[in-house]
Amino acid sequence: MSSAAAEATVFLRRMVEEERKSLGKKPLAIKEVAKSCRTSFWTINNILIGRAKTVDGDLRDRIRAAFVNNLRSHAARLLHEAEIAAATDNNNDDLRVVTDEIRALASRLEIAKSAPKAGARG
Repeated sequence: MSSAAAEATVFLRRMVEEERKSLGKKPLAIKEVAKSCRTSFWTINNILIGRAKTVDGDLRDRIRAAFVNNLRSHAARLLHEAEIAAATDNNNDDLRVVTDEIRALASRLEIAKSAPKAGARG
């Protein structure tokens, strides 16, 4: 398995597991992840089960972008929950520290999303 395929497998497994938690069934989760990566169900499935020995650069970049987008969504949800909690308890320093860390993470993820791809040709 190529390093691109191994990297894609790690990202895809995490995304499929997150989707499975909300959708309940793995095939539905794979279908949703495939949509976010702009590829087919079978392409994602073949990478996950190890049938795909290589992953081309374009697909790897789309998987990586979908993973970063997934992380951004999680950070936004966490920030929203922290802000709701802060609205009820203004004197909680621990909550303020966590909220600041989530904001810093969200800004780093935004930078990662907008950064030029390493393999981009120009």
